[in-house]
Amino acid sequence: MKITVLYIGSSLLGPLRQAEGEINRRHGAALRVSAHNLGAPLAEAEWAGVERDLSESEIVFVIHVTDGENAARLVRLLRRRDSSRGAVVVINCMPELMRRTRMGRLSFGGAAEPSVETEGGADKTRGASRARRLLKSVGSWMGEHARGRGSKRGANHTQYLRFVERMPALLRFVPGAGRLGDVKHYLYLFCYFLQPTPANVRSMLLYALKYYGGDLRLASVKLPPPETVPAVGVYHPEADSIFESFEAYRRWHDARARAKKTARLEPSKTVGLLLMRTNVVSGTRGHYDALVRAVEREGLAALPVISTFMDNRDACARFFVEEGEKKDEVNAARPSSSSSRVSQVVSLTGFSFVGGPAMNDSEAAVEFLKGLDVPLRSAVSLDVQTVEAWRDSWTGLNPVQAGMQVAIPEIDGATEPFVYGGMPAEGSEPVGLEERCARVARRLRRWNRLQSAPRAELKVALVVFCFPPNKGNIGTAADLDVFPSLYEILARLRADGYAVELPADADELRRMLLGGNSESFGAVANVAYRMGVDEYLRLCPYAEEVEAEWGEAPGSVGTFGRELLIQGVRLGNAFVAVQPTFGYEGDPMRLLMSRGGAPHHGFAALYTYLEKVFGADAVVHTGTHGALEFMPGKQVGLSGECWPDRLIGELPHVYIYSVNNPSEGSIARRRSYAGLVSYLTPPVEDAGLYRELASLKEVLLAYRQSADERERERLYAVIEEKAGALHFSPE
Repeated sequence: MKITVLYIGSSLLGPLRQAEGEINRRHGAALRVSAHNLGAPLAEAEWAGVERDLSESEIVFVIHVTDGENAARLVRLLRRRDSSRGAVVVINCMPELMRRTRMGRLSFGGAAEPSVETEGGADKTRGASRARRLLKSVGSWMGEHARGRGSKRGANHTQYLRFVERMPALLRFVPGAGRLGDVKHYLYLFCYFLQPTPANVRSMLLYALKYYGGDLRLASVKLPPPETVPAVGVYHPEADSIFESFEAYRRWHDARARAKKTARLEPSKTVGLLLMRTNVVSGTRGHYDALVRAVEREGLAALPVISTFMDNRDACARFFVEEGEKKDEVNAARPSSSSSRVSQVVSLTGFSFVGGPAMNDSEAAVEFLKGLDVPLRSAVSLDVQTVEAWRDSWTGLNPVQAGMQVAIPEIDGATEPFVYGGMPAEGSEPVGLEERCARVARRLRRWNRLQSAPRAELKVALVVFCFPPNKGNIGTAADLDVFPSLYEILARLRADGYAVELPADADELRRMLLGGNSESFGAVANVAYRMGVDEYLRLCPYAEEVEAEWGEAPGSVGTFGRELLIQGVRLGNAFVAVQPTFGYEGDPMRLLMSRGGAPHHGFAALYTYLEKVFGADAVVHTGTHGALEFMPGKQVGLSGECWPDRLIGELPHVYIYSVNNPSEGSIARRRSYAGLVSYLTPPVEDAGLYRELASLKEVLLAYRQSADERERERLYAVIEEKAGALHFSPE
């Protein structure tokens, strides 16, 4: 016997493989389960495999397929499949796919709503009526979710929670005999799907085989009712069960923290993690476990909350907000910022904050997050491409991953799109990438320090640009007056308690940066630090790779003898740095977005200095734009081999960026993990001419339009007279 499962995500493959093995061991069924992830476009050879599996299978499951292109192609293949053979069970998919549901006499009609073939008219019994209403409700919910209809978003999520919590009990009242047997079978399979524990996935396959597989050996198999798991709750890899209340988790967590001498659940030290319910319930949570443990190793407390795939507000309101600040309706939830139990929220769901995979309600998300008033991060799990494919790819994330897990969360305000785990090519469950998890956790700790440390202890680096490299171009940026802006930032930092030495004014700041000792070193700006080669090689872990590209350190860019020059000016706990030139002599743009290569020693030395010598707690790039985010590496979903990732390291990054350049601003967000602070472009209009200049313009215009030679001679004399009076050179 054969079952084909077409699905999206990373939570099903592991339980399917377990179910296949256990069913064969217990029942000798010789079952083969063929699984295809339709989260991304398939190659023609892969589609050929799908078509072959569909034709050979007694049972076909189609689950969570919401991609329009894949759905359309799958519909065509299902139409060609022999409709008299076995069953096609479609759950939570595009309406076009829902209509392909075939289970005995049950089918979904033209509107993706259920119909049941009957004899002798409609069944009038109360049980039959209840069964039809329940099935119609399920079908309507799936259709609304797949279409992402805006007017019913809150109700849609509430209905999902109701199904999770009440469906098994409701099934007791649905008759299973006669014409309505297929209805009850579909609803039972739907219940197993709602709670995809390994046991429920196994029971789902067995249930379908028992009633539609045609194997008499399985006709008498006894199947347990669906296991139930809370719709939302708190999960921890070291706990025996899911916690249904924050207080229950706090008691367990803080007792463990006292025993292990780790951080307790204090809001200033707690990171909230949003986990996909299906991964936790199905046991495919190795990537979550790795990140939770990495966060705790950095001295932070983790609050990992199970959330549904459609709306994170309910889970956040229940577990990230103090009891007294909650609202009754999730759609209106906007908690007080003083009520948050967490310092940051990291979404690991891979979808929008409100809406799930099929739509995005960014307005509702922003409204809720404004009230919570803590940063939102969105880390990436490789669900529709393998870890190996990501590592080998120059682009990094494929278009589906980039759109769903980076671009859409950005609309909600999410930052730091780090890849932290994913599916290995030869595996059936997602795994954590230890180096990436550690990097995410360390960055979270650094961001947390900005919130909790005394401001007088914090150090801030402000980076300005110089392109093309000469004194006249230091502090240039698109549509921004950089030095007055820097001065205002420094003044605000000092007023807010940062230990900043403030120059007299913006002009003094400019003189300090451009002057100082610059001429002594033949540099374009003041030299604040001279980094010897030995120190550079010791502190920069990638120096050997730079040497392979640029020769032995210190190289020839931004050097003085055997020293690398860090140009800038120290102002107490603030450091204003000049970003070095970034390309090759005569072709300074050559390096940008290159597939290979490396930044030169001087560029690498600056960011090494900021993090490991100056000890910056944050870096602020000032104006549009510098070169860090354009250094060689993947386009999106960077790895530890990508130069923007290496250079920014674990430094929290803020980028003051022009609002009229969203495309390159997205590059800064995605490739250098920047939080953007936008500035408006200045209002500009033509200045026009005045007085004698305006008069001269009129005479010139008349001269150009005149066809009379005597008139042109007279006008020419007037032009010469006016030009002389205005001191224009006759040449």
